[in-house]
Amino acid sequence: MKFRSIRSRLIQFMLLATTIPLLLSISITYIHTKETIKEQALEENKHLIFQGKTNLNNYLDNINKASLVVYTDTNFLRNLRKIPDDYRAVAEVYTLLQNIQNTISGIDRIYLHNTQSNQSTLVTPDAVPKREYRTEPYVSTQPYQKYTTAVEPTHKSHDYGFPPSPTSYSENMVFTFHRTITNIPSEKVLGVLAIDVRLDGVAAICEQLFNKNNEQLVVVDQGGNIIYSGKDEQIGQKLQDKVVLEHIRQNQTSGSFEYGSAMHVFEKMQTPYADWTIIKRIPNATLYERATQLTKINTVILVIALLVIIFGTLFISVRITEPIKRLTSYMNRIQSGQLNVDIDWNSRDETGIMFARFRQMMDTINNLILREYRLELANKTNQLKALQAQINPHFLYNTLQSIGTLALQNNVPRIYALLSSLAKIMRYSMNNNDALVTLQEEAEHVRLYLDLQKERFGDQLAFTINLEPDTLSVPMPKMILQPLVENYFKHGQSGQGRLDISSLMKPQGILVIVIENNGESIPPDKLKELNRQLSRQQNSDAQAEWTDEDGIGLHNVLMRLQLYTEHESALHIDNIKPQGVRITVEIHTEAKRTEENNE
Repeated sequence: MKFRSIRSRLIQFMLLATTIPLLLSISITYIHTKETIKEQALEENKHLIFQGKTNLNNYLDNINKASLVVYTDTNFLRNLRKIPDDYRAVAEVYTLLQNIQNTISGIDRIYLHNTQSNQSTLVTPDAVPKREYRTEPYVSTQPYQKYTTAVEPTHKSHDYGFPPSPTSYSENMVFTFHRTITNIPSEKVLGVLAIDVRLDGVAAICEQLFNKNNEQLVVVDQGGNIIYSGKDEQIGQKLQDKVVLEHIRQNQTSGSFEYGSAMHVFEKMQTPYADWTIIKRIPNATLYERATQLTKINTVILVIALLVIIFGTLFISVRITEPIKRLTSYMNRIQSGQLNVDIDWNSRDETGIMFARFRQMMDTINNLILREYRLELANKTNQLKALQAQINPHFLYNTLQSIGTLALQNNVPRIYALLSSLAKIMRYSMNNNDALVTLQEEAEHVRLYLDLQKERFGDQLAFTINLEPDTLSVPMPKMILQPLVENYFKHGQSGQGRLDISSLMKPQGILVIVIENNGESIPPDKLKELNRQLSRQQNSDAQAEWTDEDGIGLHNVLMRLQLYTEHESALHIDNIKPQGVRITVEIHTEAKRTEENNE
């Protein structure tokens, strides 16, 4: 398995745990700020453009009101019918036109064509009025005669066909307000009035609506003609951007849309004489300038924070993992055989406690090694003594075999059978190679033992061994049943004795062995104390305080079963009515087997 350092993983985790939230925070802040600024800028510009529309409407309305003087002056319509013969009437017409010119600032010139006398008149600020006979009004005014009032798109100023003069010559860009003069209440046309207005007033209003350095603003009519633009070269031209024209020609009177990396805000002027639309273009760079500045500031803060986090992470990870690396180094040295290594680490935190406990553990291990060494020497001595002690049992076993052979030679088979049973019992008990046997083997050993006892008691003893077939092959520790059966002959056998051994397999792999006899029952107080000691031994590792020999035998049986199944076995003792004792042994065959693991 590939080695992965805790320090590197800790550094990676801490960097990810700190940088990802920071980056997410800045990203979310930028997006939210961007949208907020966008909405705020849109609202501000909508209000601004609406105010500009209102001001332009008022400006055009003033021009319209000034042109209405042709109706409010009671003598004007009468004078139109009198001229050209009545010079006084001509003078009054001149005066009225000059009054219109003086009423509105920015008027470049005024043209009047009288259809009654076929006279055309031109009034300019710096020249005397001009007048000549014409059967038709000037050609540029003719398309507008069908309207009561109309506004001609911005164009270069001209003299309406009159010979130019140095004082009247002008190249100003103007838009023209046209009014058809009728003989109210009839619809008879008396004349045509055209007022050329310089863009000074419109420019003064529009320049307050945008920043020339980074924004654009145009005023266009329904036909896409540019009335005003922040760029002088566009004034009087057609708006070439078809996408923008499509948006403003929709039914909306105002709105906004994003196109060409810019936000467009528009407001329509709907008057009887001018269908103008104010369009303001705000580049995204300008619109999101504050958001970009905020992002730059946040980026600087992020870089500084990341540097602090990186150095802090490295410092913290080194401080945290250094004890682990030091402890690993000590372990490697101990593994190589340096058990007396000096474990040096002084700290008041958890690492200090860990090193102190490790130091104590190594001291304990060193002491245990010395103790184990002494035990090993003692075991060698005991093994030698045990080897010497085995001479006598083996000699006795071989002697029994010789006696059995002699019994057969003298034609006494019963003696041979008993000696064979005794020899098998001795072989079974002396065989130390097999710590585990099957229930069938253990039961066979008990049967041989009971055969010998039956030879002793004769008809006074009867026994049965009834084992379920599925329990015969179950492994169990050796010499478990015989000590339990022996108790009957030590304390309970009297009169016509009977002993029954049975087994069954419960769910979850629990082997149950029941040994019943009809001997004397155990006194209640003693039975209660025996079960208390057994229960204490079953439920804890504490050693029970056994006082009599049979109790010690029960303790040894239960202890061996618990070692075999790791405290998953049990032993119960009950009295049987009218008399007798029942011993129940439960062995958890599915539990971890100590002997098997040791093997």
